Amino acid sequence: MRYLFRNFNLTVVVVFIFFGFIIASLLLYIYEVRRRTSFFPKMHFKESSLTIHILKSCRLTSRQFRPSWYLSNRHIQTISSYLGTDRSIEFDREYLQLRDRGVVALDWMLNVPVYKRKRCTVLIILPGLTSGASNVTHLCKYAASKGYRPVVFNPRGFGDSILTTHKILAPGDPQDLKQVVKYIHGRYPKVLVTLIGIGTGCCLQLSYLGEYGSSAKISAGACISPCFDPVERFSRGIRSVYDLLYIIKLKITLGSHSKHLEKCFHFNELLKCWSFRVLDEIVYSKLYKFSNIEEFWDRYHPLRDVDEIAVPLLFINSLDDPFNTGSNIPYDMCKYYPHFLMVTTERGGHCGFVDRFGDVSWADKLAVDYLDSVLEFTNKGHSINYGKCVARSTI
Repeated sequence: MRYLFRNFNLTVVVVFIFFGFIIASLLLYIYEVRRRTSFFPKMHFKESSLTIHILKSCRLTSRQFRPSWYLSNRHIQTISSYLGTDRSIEFDREYLQLRDRGVVALDWMLNVPVYKRKRCTVLIILPGLTSGASNVTHLCKYAASKGYRPVVFNPRGFGDSILTTHKILAPGDPQDLKQVVKYIHGRYPKVLVTLIGIGTGCCLQLSYLGEYGSSAKISAGACISPCFDPVERFSRGIRSVYDLLYIIKLKITLGSHSKHLEKCFHFNELLKCWSFRVLDEIVYSKLYKFSNIEEFWDRYHPLRDVDEIAVPLLFINSLDDPFNTGSNIPYDMCKYYPHFLMVTTERGGHCGFVDRFGDVSWADKLAVDYLDSVLEFTNKGHSINYGKCVARSTI
């Protein structure tokens, strides 16, 4: 009897030690994963009174990006940004007719009370070409809570909008955005207009700010996961599943407007191409009447007029971005211009930066807080040095 009792105690001890070891290992693993997923952002900038104010106001030196342990993977981050939308947010679509009788769609957010600011401030959100208002619901909601009137800009033909002309705008063509900004200034007198570009929407933002310079009528802007050199990025073939999904989505969008575009190019050629370079040659070089694709890329490169940008800009990039893998981030550009600020994180994916699934992202919060900080700086009467000098940047 004593023998059996001793064996029973020994078995209990062994089982207790075994499960204790499993639990301790699991807790240690969770701790290590949690510790590894806490990242301090790295800043690249030229010191000025504006950047000093922003670093202090946005708490950038202590503002950690701490995603949940199950969100540490870059692919999960990228996918989460598209899946974790807030379906309670509704939009009122407004179609704005342009000078050439083309139409763009503006999605104004509804059902969320906008905190009243001393001065009306509109936030124009520029999503990627394959995205729309449903992908930026958390950003809209957070911006509204900070006093902005969010509106999502959909280029003609994109964002499930209609196409009324034989032309679909290239990502680097700012003509339509110029008319939208003018319209908003007319609709809201004495309004302050800000911009946030996301993904390929950053190309349009940078093109607009550079081409129109001090007459852009924008107070501040932010770019989340921008591609600074789309020529280098898209001049190659399909390199990942993201490229494949992106080009398929572009084909679907263009195919939905075949009635207006069939006279401009052959859709059979479009369906057969699996290269961004060939797609640009078939579509944009013909629509814009360029003799070759190099001329088109030179004309609509997002940084072609970077020296003329006269707006404080924030750039947020993740070093593990799976869509812009291999793209060169121009750190020197932000050290040359005192009104540019580059923030990079080790993790975050493409347009991800998700702390918790189904909530506003770390990058969205930072972008809106940055706009707040710039507006606060200018409202206090401080002037912004845009670094204008005789020598032009070679970047």
